[in-house]
Amino acid sequence: MEPTFSEFSYGYAITEELATGILGTIHGHPIFPSLKQEGQIGGGYDVKFPLYGSALYLQFKRSHFMKRVYCENFYLFHNAYYRMYLMRSKYSIQHELLIHLELSGNDVFYIAPEFYTDDELTEFYTNKTVYVHSAMFSPSDVGHLPNDDSHYVAFDHDMNAYLCSKEPKRLEKMIKGQDFQKFYSTGFKNKRKPIDSAFFDKLTENTIDVIERSHIQTNFIKNIRSIRKDTDTLEDKARFAALLSRAYFDVELFIVDESS
Repeated sequence: MEPTFSEFSYGYAITEELATGILGTIHGHPIFPSLKQEGQIGGGYDVKFPLYGSALYLQFKRSHFMKRVYCENFYLFHNAYYRMYLMRSKYSIQHELLIHLELSGNDVFYIAPEFYTDDELTEFYTNKTVYVHSAMFSPSDVGHLPNDDSHYVAFDHDMNAYLCSKEPKRLEKMIKGQDFQKFYSTGFKNKRKPIDSAFFDKLTENTIDVIERSHIQTNFIKNIRSIRKDTDTLEDKARFAALLSRAYFDVELFIVDESS
């Protein structure tokens, strides 16, 4: 069954929960590259970078609900399950870019809801539990797509997940939203760095390297290093890093910190 809410609505709900500290000691500071007003983000949140933190890249997905016994992969679960569709490589190399971004040392995840209706989104948004009812997948764990055909990740509430191509491949790193704080906190202290100009310069340089290695040829890429020269302030550098992430990887950049 088709999801009845938009990817934007789901992403907004996740962003709000991260930004307002729903995960307890984990706080995600979203960066919106198009915003002009200093000190504000979309919902009026105060943009104050933490002194120390790390980068987190999220790509928001919607989930299709599969409940019929004749659904193609029903035999894998013997129950209802969800499908998260990946971008076909014949149209975009997005998935490969996300793998390279992750393998360059970044935390990158697809995040998809374990629900599909407007009523569920409204209920979970009201209760501030959208993140709890979500699942996360590492692009590298999903792996390289074998061809240009349609591929999707199938998963259920019991943490069974598969990349479905001709032959389903079981995934080992499905993370429940409710478990993300524990998962992320495990190695957080080794990842945290000062959130300064050098931090965003390194993020941007890393992103450019991934893009250039993928042989993307556009006028923007040819001039990208000269454009960087106009990013002087910490805020400008942060927005530029977020702009690259959104434009070429379709991911949102968050700066995550952990308070004691």
